[in-house]
Amino acid sequence: MGMPKIEFRLQMFRGDWDQIWSQQRLLWAMEGLCRINQTHLRQMNAFKKRGLIERSYPPVYRSGLHYETEKGTEIWPDIPSLLTGVMGEGLYPGPWGDCEDLACYRVAELRELPWHYSRKIAGKIERADPRFPQPKGGPSSTSGANSTVPTPENAETPEAEKKDIAAMTSAAWKGWKKEKGGIAAKPFAKWRRGPSGNYHYHALTLLPDGRLEDPSLVLGMGRERQFAADDMTKKLRSGEVPVVIQFAKLPDVMVVDPESPSGYAGGKAKQLDKKVIDLLKKGMTPEGVAVSLGEPDLGAFLSNKIPLCEGEFDVDALIGWSRADRRFAVKGDKEETRRLLGYSQH
Repeated sequence: MGMPKIEFRLQMFRGDWDQIWSQQRLLWAMEGLCRINQTHLRQMNAFKKRGLIERSYPPVYRSGLHYETEKGTEIWPDIPSLLTGVMGEGLYPGPWGDCEDLACYRVAELRELPWHYSRKIAGKIERADPRFPQPKGGPSSTSGANSTVPTPENAETPEAEKKDIAAMTSAAWKGWKKEKGGIAAKPFAKWRRGPSGNYHYHALTLLPDGRLEDPSLVLGMGRERQFAADDMTKKLRSGEVPVVIQFAKLPDVMVVDPESPSGYAGGKAKQLDKKVIDLLKKGMTPEGVAVSLGEPDLGAFLSNKIPLCEGEFDVDALIGWSRADRRFAVKGDKEETRRLLGYSQH
């Protein structure tokens, strides 16, 4: 029996009051995609062991995928959907994925590794993918800065696979310990606040030692045109060039908190709170505080003005959230129902 398309419709980021909870929803949705990808990897690995297929799904960095950002959509494909070009035609040749697609692919493959390398460095246990030794002996020393759609059968060439297998026992891993099982990676999302008050999220792969691996950077983010011009997807897929793992900078603040003076929690939030409180005590208006601090990422709820396009409405006003007073207004049953429904105007 055929199964119809499954479509999730999730209400998130309905205002500053909804930010923390929305971030949790976002991570749980990413976790769901990671688990689904794990089942695909396990299935094909099982088929390979039984001799039914030659190769399983390729590592994301050898898959022939490149990074592009979505425009006006949020499609979250699993591994086979990505490899068969479900995202459609992009700006550059070949199949592509957005940050959450690539990050969730990477999380799944790290979790499903049959074994990995580990070493103790700077008081932490660093864990690494054995297929990709990095310059100077390990990933901690690195930093971030084709027209044919591949299928699961042809996405990874035998040459690349042989090179990656050889790399597992190369001299680059001297001093590392071989450990059974995968790496307990997790999906993660960094954010920045735009000048108009909206939030921009970037999906990453959180490693157990706290580093944020950025698959999008490895696959061309920020240099998309040059990446395509250099035919890097083909070179990575064939093993012609090595995979250089790249990492994102750890965020200064972790979540938005509309109850704190600065609008933030975690990281540098306490220092930001003090700056905001001092300026407010001196008689400065909330809007003035945000401007005086000089950074769009400060004073989250203080300056959050929601730009309304045709057909849109202010959700904060609808549910009775006062940005100025930082609290919900007391209302009746009708308003409480609207508050729970979030986007509904009825």
